[in-house]
Formats: sequence, structure tokens, C-alpha cells
Amino acid sequence: MVYESAARHVSIPTALSSSGLVSVIGVVVDVFDSAFQSSRSWCITFTLKDADFGNGHVWDGLKIKYFKDNRSQLPPVRVRDVILLRNITVTKFNGRPLGVAPDETTIPWAIFRPEPSFVDISPICGPVPFEPSYSEKSYALSLIDKSSNFKSFRITSNEKTAPPTQRSVNSRVSAPRPKANQRFSLIKDVEERTFVDLTGEVVKIFTNDSEKVALYLTDYTTNEGLHNYTIDANNAREGDQYAYLSRSKRQWQGPAGRMTLQITLWEPHASFAREHLKEGSFVRLRNVHIKRSRIEGAPLEGAMHCDRQNPDEMNIRLIDAKNDERGRELLRRRKEYWESDPRKRKAEEMEETSSRRSKSQKSQSKTAKAKKEEGQTSLSLPKKYEINKTSKLILVQTAATKPNQCLETVQASNPSIRCTSLADILDGEFHENISPNQIEYRIPFQNVCYRATFRVVDFFPPKLEDFAVPEESDHKPRPDAEVDETHNFHSAGCSIRWQWRFCLLVENVPPHPHGESSQRMKLFVSGADAECLLKLDAAE
Repeated sequence: MVYESAARHVSIPTALSSSGLVSVIGVVVDVFDSAFQSSRSWCITFTLKDADFGNGHVWDGLKIKYFKDNRSQLPPVRVRDVILLRNITVTKFNGRPLGVAPDETTIPWAIFRPEPSFVDISPICGPVPFEPSYSEKSYALSLIDKSSNFKSFRITSNEKTAPPTQRSVNSRVSAPRPKANQRFSLIKDVEERTFVDLTGEVVKIFTNDSEKVALYLTDYTTNEGLHNYTIDANNAREGDQYAYLSRSKRQWQGPAGRMTLQITLWEPHASFAREHLKEGSFVRLRNVHIKRSRIEGAPLEGAMHCDRQNPDEMNIRLIDAKNDERGRELLRRRKEYWESDPRKRKAEEMEETSSRRSKSQKSQSKTAKAKKEEGQTSLSLPKKYEINKTSKLILVQTAATKPNQCLETVQASNPSIRCTSLADILDGEFHENISPNQIEYRIPFQNVCYRATFRVVDFFPPKLEDFAVPEESDHKPRPDAEVDETHNFHSAGCSIRWQWRFCLLVENVPPHPHGESSQRMKLFVSGADAECLLKLDAAE
């Protein structure tokens, strides 16, 4: 039987209250001794959970019975495995929910096994090969991380007793969490398998993943369990999370040594970080899970997951370090470190040299400017963006470069990907698809990212000060939020953030041969893409 791809998976509590076909992903917390043969089919029984791994019992999970004529097609599950099941049937048996995979139906399964050598998320799939989706893999990996701290999922004495009454369940849910596992800690004191509160400075932040954010945090204390960052090494990740793409040469800008903790932020914390955090922000993080990856000898790292009981709870706060007790201690340690770091003295010398060079370039550019249409800037020479004394974005003319030569100041991400010509982008093939009803159709869009080299021939709006636009926000600023020029928090309680939004008209490099028509394309640039291009935050 040919099966169709399943809908998005549901949580185990949702599956327990459902009836009919569902897709689930859960941690195997209990497995019947072995597969047994019932009439003409083989069967394996196991229980799944995706939360409350430490409550000492497994009866509150979803019991699964998987039937198959061929024993080799049964999922070879073990306790602690994470398994994906697509389109299982949830029914009632003796008054309790039961997930059934009948032998006459092909129920796809994929097992994600948390072994020390498990460096990627390539699963064991059956009974026929298939590839789980990216969201399924990501959720399975998060369950492995969440369940890794529990030595056992069941306590024998608890399993012999009947399920607790509703009153006892309510009292357990409302009971406060132990304060011993949630306490403020300096990075030098964090230990594996603990939950801590941290206050620190953001050294690096990577937001190019759609489901999570990688945050590098320091409080200028040393922990021997952390990664050792060196001044002359390219330590911070510049490519993708699996290191498929090569890194660009970029020196580590944070404190040297074992002072920086990498923290993975999952939703909803990831969305907050993308919008509010940047390098140099001072933050307070609550309930950070300290752990190690499954690679042997890996350094300590942190993770912040969604709270299942309070999914909207935000555990990240921007702080004004000068008005916060722990923030002031952080600033003191920060000052002591950078006064002793040789890079600070070198940076001061470079800043002084750069200031003299900038004044010389400005005086030369004033004599070289030609009169143009009001508000429109010439594109005949390469340009550099700077901020003048009034915090306005201006263009500064620089020396001319060779024809078809890329500006060194303009960089694009993913340097290992080859460039695509404008003609190939405009003439890209559309995807043909066949529906489950065998109807052929063309997908009316292409979800593709290209890397290309273009020449900018025009831009809009014509005035550069109009490149940044205000973005109204419905959220009031938090009382402990750090106020800066980028966010422009007004006293009226309305938060105004500035965002890049402009359009570039581009053509191929090198230009088209003489006599042929020039192909051009409009590029709409905004948000983080514009910040990468201009290397500036949008401001008024």
C-alpha cells in the first residue's frame, strides 16, 4: 500500500485526547520485553511521552501496539529512543487511549537514537525508506536533549499503585519547582545537568536558522568546561550549524579563553532574540539548561526551551547594566578584562589612525562631488556609508576601483556557494508537481536563495535618509529594557523601531556585450539583509 505524507505531528497529550489518525513524535519510556506473535502477525508494544519525564511513571504516556506480518519490519525501539510514527490510529481499549498500527496498513516509522556517536539526526526508517521533514528532525533532536538528563523514566513502586486522583494531580501541577535547580549562577560555577539563571553580555548571535538562535554569552568569568576561544582563531560559527559551508576569515571579537557559553534558544525565546538582541546587549536569562552535546569531550553548552505549562512565558530580559546590581558587577569584570587585553590598546591606535584618514577622505570628497538632481546620488564611483554627527546616513565617495571589481566592503553570506548569473535567475525553471489525485500542476513560485554578483545602477527612494522607515509596535517597553537609539522608546509608551526598506536596480557583472539588451532586476532589501549589506543598524 502506498502511503501519503502525514500532516504535522501532534503532542502526546493531544493524541491521548484524539480519535482516529494522528502523527506523533515521542520518547520511548517503556518497551514490552520483546516482540510476540499474535495469530498471524508479530506485535511490539511500547509507550511514548514528550513531557514530564521525571515524574516516575509511564502510565500517563501513549501506549503503542505495532503489528506486522514480517517481524523484521517492526520498529526496533529501545528505551530512550525518539520515534516518529505517521498516521497511527488512536482508539480506546479498556477505557484508555491506545495507538494501533495494523498489519494491513503501512505505518512509516523513524527512530532517532541518542548514542555518543550520534553527531547528526539521520534516523533509522521503516518499513519502507523515507526522509522525515526538517521540522520532524528538529523536534526529535529537542526531545533527545530534554530527556537526556533522566536516568530512569519509571519508579517501580509508583507503577504498582493506581493512577493518582484528580486532586493529587492538581496539587502536583501547582507545586512550585525546587529552588535548588533554579538559581543565579556565574558562568564559572555552572555544571552539567543543572538549570541556572545567568546575567551576561551577548558576544555573538546567529539568527539564520528559522527555528532557533545561537547565542554566545559571557560574564567575564572562567569555566574550564567551556570552549577555549583564542584571539587569532576563527572560533565563532560563520557558516551553517553543521559546518557544511566554509567560514570567512573573521577574528574572534569576544574575550579570549574559556569565558563564553554557547546557548541555543528555541521558540518563543528565538523570536524575541531575533527582534531585540544584538552584539553588546546585556541580558538576564532564566532557566538555562546546562548540558553537553552527545559528542565525546564536547564543551558545556546551554539551551532554553519552551515551557510546556506556560508556552508564552519569556525567560529573556534586556537589562540596563548600570542600574542593576549584578549588571554593575558584570561591568566591573568587563572593564578589568579589557584593560588587560592587548587588543584594546591596538584598537585605540587603529581608531586614532582611522580618524585621521577619515578627515582626509572627507576633504577630498567635497571637491570631487558633482551637482546632480536634487536628492539623487551619483553611482559612478564606489560608495561607502557612514554616520555623520547628526546620526544621519550619508554616502562618502571613495577612490575608483577597477571595472567589474567587487567592493571589499560589500560582503554576502554563504561564501562557498557559487554565483548565479542574472539570466539564470530570471529564467529559472519552475517545479512541476503531481497531486495525490494524479493532477499535474506547476508551482507558481520558487523558494530559492541565490548568490550573485551585480552592479547597482539605480536605487529607490532617491533620498538616502528615506531608506530607514519607522515600524510601529503594539508592545509597551519593559521597565528593565535597555533604551538605545535603535529602538527609540518614547515616553508616551509607544515603541518605535526603525527598519531598513529600499529597492536596488541591478544588472549583470560584467555588462552585456555591445548591441545586446541589458537584463536588469529589482531587488527589495529590508531588515537583517540590509543590515548585512550596509553593516549598520537602522536609525532615525
